[in-house]
Amino acid sequence: MNKNLVFLTFSLASWGWLLHSEWLAAGLWFTFTAIQSSSWRWHINPKQIHRWGDVSTLLIVLLLVFVYLIQPTDQPMFVLLKCLPILLAPVLLAQLLSQQQHIPLSTLFYTLRRKHRSTNKNVDVQLPYSAIVILSAGAANVQDTYYFILATLFFIAVLWTIRPQQSRVYWWLPVMVLAVAISYAGQKVLRQLHNVVEQKSIQWLSDWNADPFKNQTAIGDIGELKLSSQIEFRLKADGQILLHQASYDRYLGQAWIASKRLFSVENFQTPSEKSALKHLEILQHNISHTVLALPDGVVKLTGLGDSILQSTELGTIEIDTPSKTTNYQVSYTGKRISKPSRYDLQIPPQHSDWLQAVSRELKLAGLPPKIAADHIKDYFQQHFFYSLYLGTQTDPDLALRDFMLKRKAGHCEYFAAATVLLLRQNGIPARLATGYSVSEYLPEQDLYLVRRRDAHAWAIAYLDGIWQPIDSTPAQWQTLEADNANGLWQTLSDAWSNSVFMFQQWSVSESQRLTLKYSGMLILVLYLTTRLFSRKRLTRRFAKTTVIKPIYAGLDSEFYQLEQHLHNTQQARFDNESLQHWVERLASPELVQLCQLHYQLRFDPKGLSVEQRQWLRKQIKTWLAASAVS
Repeated sequence: MNKNLVFLTFSLASWGWLLHSEWLAAGLWFTFTAIQSSSWRWHINPKQIHRWGDVSTLLIVLLLVFVYLIQPTDQPMFVLLKCLPILLAPVLLAQLLSQQQHIPLSTLFYTLRRKHRSTNKNVDVQLPYSAIVILSAGAANVQDTYYFILATLFFIAVLWTIRPQQSRVYWWLPVMVLAVAISYAGQKVLRQLHNVVEQKSIQWLSDWNADPFKNQTAIGDIGELKLSSQIEFRLKADGQILLHQASYDRYLGQAWIASKRLFSVENFQTPSEKSALKHLEILQHNISHTVLALPDGVVKLTGLGDSILQSTELGTIEIDTPSKTTNYQVSYTGKRISKPSRYDLQIPPQHSDWLQAVSRELKLAGLPPKIAADHIKDYFQQHFFYSLYLGTQTDPDLALRDFMLKRKAGHCEYFAAATVLLLRQNGIPARLATGYSVSEYLPEQDLYLVRRRDAHAWAIAYLDGIWQPIDSTPAQWQTLEADNANGLWQTLSDAWSNSVFMFQQWSVSESQRLTLKYSGMLILVLYLTTRLFSRKRLTRRFAKTTVIKPIYAGLDSEFYQLEQHLHNTQQARFDNESLQHWVERLASPELVQLCQLHYQLRFDPKGLSVEQRQWLRKQIKTWLAASAVS
């Protein structure tokens, strides 16, 4: 039985089953099996085999271009891993179709193509290909033990076929069982460690991937808030604007939450006859989050295709399926007109003392709501400071109290939370809102850039029948965060983001996408044609496979005749027993001397002299004659 075919069948079956690609796996298996069972081969020289390796390299490059630019995905490396059996199939086909039944190692490593031929070894890639297929099946990310069992069975079977013959089964099997047990426990621990490292890495590398609104609030976190400069999307608008994502109306002492979190099919507000509609366009090449950032009073959204939009009563709008590439248009009034609820006046009793003290200090009693809201906003902007340092208090209530009475400095959520509570203390319905503050304008593109560090929190107050933003955070907050950005990294990141954005804008239509895809297929066909058939047509040999073995010094040594003569006797050499150990076991000084001459012929660069070679032939011939007589 062909063990390589068995391993290949098992790995392709596992890959097809776990990735739900049964027909594709069956096609690959049928192709490889048909070639192996055939008796004809081609004479393919090393340079032509290199071209087959180049085909695999080209396929990998085209796939990466596709998943990064044409159809962006959040996990491009997983896509690559899933497709490895297809991408590397040309390399295995080159081996199976060749007379040598091996390929030069330089097919896989370009650096070896520049070195001397003596360093370029021939390798059999059938078993490594099967191992790669098993690893590729792991990209299915099956959250159970199926993949572990399949991978374990495969690699144990491989180790069984290459185990030393002198190894004892009753030792080998327990070692394998122990290895499997350690591996299973280890992967469980590694999964837990991965989760811990991921969380710590987000905090440590927060300039790359920061989320200031994790768990609704950053109040009570310790350390320094560092926000990412990564560009989230771009905006065509008439001026600076606040884009709303979520509102929170209940404060439970540890975090702000939304009392109405259920989504229903889009229920955008109907503009009144006096409302003048405003328009903006959001340009985003990869909507990775389902919650959209939109202005107040959305009336209509266009450009999102067949996506289903849902909204909550507090104004959060989500899209059912994130879109990879889209530009969508927003028509809005700028006025949020939903009615307040009982939660919008709720005051936590643990903060009533400082709320009353600040209200008396500002003399807010009896003031009209609009004037009271302006006084609160001016109070924070004139007497407080913006800071990325989060303080040392871990309790949110104590952190907010410390912000108001001692530090008088904090990030935007401190200002928003305190403003909401002060508004409520004076009878004004208020909520805490989160989203983005848009202010960075690029004249050369006539666009506004929205970065992750532009994520913002502010208060919204119900004044004159509509919800109005009360942004009490000192105006210098965006300047401070921009100054903390890494200049070189931001420049490089912006350059790459702008390049991808320009490409996406050029290829945004479906017809252009199809043009790119078909152009890529045409280039691939032309490349295969020119590289495989430009130099010399392949000579088809309708004959059984002939394996060309490399010529090594000493393969014609007469000592092998002696070994063959004793093959079926009690003095035969054991499997995996070296020649030296064999002749020492036979305890024959004459054979030891002949073995030493044989080793000199095989491995000494100088070899044997003419006299030594003649003496070796004579002694072997004499020994064989004497052995035949006895």
